[in-house]
Amino acid sequence: MWKVIGASVAGTSHQAAGRQCEDVCGWRAAPEVTCLAVADGAGSRPMSRCGAALAVESALLACADGPRAGDPAAWLRLVFGAAREQITARALADGNEVDDYATTLAVAILTRAAVAVGQIGDTIAVAGRAGSYQTVAPAPRAEYVNETAFLTGPDALGELRIDVTAAAQADTVFLATDGLRFKILDDLATAAPFAPFFEDLATFARSSQASDDAVRAFLAGLDDQSGDDKTLVAAVRD
Repeated sequence: MWKVIGASVAGTSHQAAGRQCEDVCGWRAAPEVTCLAVADGAGSRPMSRCGAALAVESALLACADGPRAGDPAAWLRLVFGAAREQITARALADGNEVDDYATTLAVAILTRAAVAVGQIGDTIAVAGRAGSYQTVAPAPRAEYVNETAFLTGPDALGELRIDVTAAAQADTVFLATDGLRFKILDDLATAAPFAPFFEDLATFARSSQASDDAVRAFLAGLDDQSGDDKTLVAAVRD
């Protein structure tokens, strides 16, 4: 069984501009399957907050309804396909362009057999075991600053990065949006994680003081350097 805590907060630049937080996170923890999801709506798109919320909600529903056995990578492709379909349907119903709902998306599916992570865009996923941490399928370096792929893009599923490992190889899993990159990555070029951050977070997540509100307060007081919205979800195996 996994214990999960997390939160999303608006970045300083969004607060200064009077914009709402365009990051969204969520999870479903159950004995057989635990699913985590984070999304970062593109600030340049008018319906990005809605797109991020739809992506997380649809992904978690698809995880819950998905196959409990078989190929985890195939399961993730179904999850991302379902999330994209929901956004497309919403755009059609609202009379908007699909690109108006542009968002990144990261999903982790944790079962007794495997830890599977899928990502589209510049989300950050880190997995750890016994105090050793590794970034999972980091986003490729873009030609331009802040350039990334979105779930709503024309070749979105072709941009999907998937990593599957045996459950015994990870007792902690973390998902974050790129607003935290300066704080949680030790090297931006290689996307190597800053191990002390994750070690402290794993210890806290296992403590009796751990809560979503505590994560929210931590993120709100964190000098993120980017000014972007911040999302952090931590899952630790009990």
